Amino acid sequence: MIISGAGSGLGLSLADRFVKRGDVVYGLTRTRRNWKQARARVGSNPHFHLLQVDVTSERAVRKLFAQIRRQKEPIDVLINNAGYSNRLCRLEKETLSEFQKNLTSNLLSVFLMCKHALPLFLKQRSGWIVNISSMSGKRAVPLLGAYSASKFGVVALSQSLAKENPKAGFKCVTVCPGGMNTSMRAKLFGKEEAARQQSTDFVAEKIMEIVEERLPVESGGDVVIRHGQVTAVNPPPSA
Repeated sequence: MIISGAGSGLGLSLADRFVKRGDVVYGLTRTRRNWKQARARVGSNPHFHLLQVDVTSERAVRKLFAQIRRQKEPIDVLINNAGYSNRLCRLEKETLSEFQKNLTSNLLSVFLMCKHALPLFLKQRSGWIVNISSMSGKRAVPLLGAYSASKFGVVALSQSLAKENPKAGFKCVTVCPGGMNTSMRAKLFGKEEAARQQSTDFVAEKIMEIVEERLPVESGGDVVIRHGQVTAVNPPPSA
């Protein structure tokens, strides 16, 4: 299993749950800043491997999957969770570089990971690709135009990938969480507001239910998780 953005927040909650389930988890992080806290939570489990990988770099992603192939272990689940949002900003005041960074971190990274994972999934004809979008990818949020645009793109990319591979044996779905109690949320809206949001552990549990097929969702579909409950399981658009 591969989980990007595994050093904190939802990614760390996912890594902890799947390692405890007995999975071998490759947790990807852009830097090593949160490795100490990640290992403190997961413990010294030999199934948890932290890797420093820039998932916005095709060279780095290509190298990662070459390394994974050498391990000769099947990758049954890929969760593209790495994400970025730095500030609230009106669109006319947004800088080009900041807009591009949202697109690169939140959408280009998903494209690269899916592109280089696909040969593995096509060969084994099984498994799950779970792309983490956001409620902002279902309905845009004011002052988060760049983030919303990138997260809408994740939904579209997932649908396209699923439609291109209807009989390939694996599933690609999108998870769209509402607000979560994360450091990114606290940076944007303040610690008190973030503390009122749903926990990353709850969202991680629902994602586990998806890949264990206890929460049914069609390939190309999306799942909305808000206010501590699953509020929608949407099928892929027919056209």
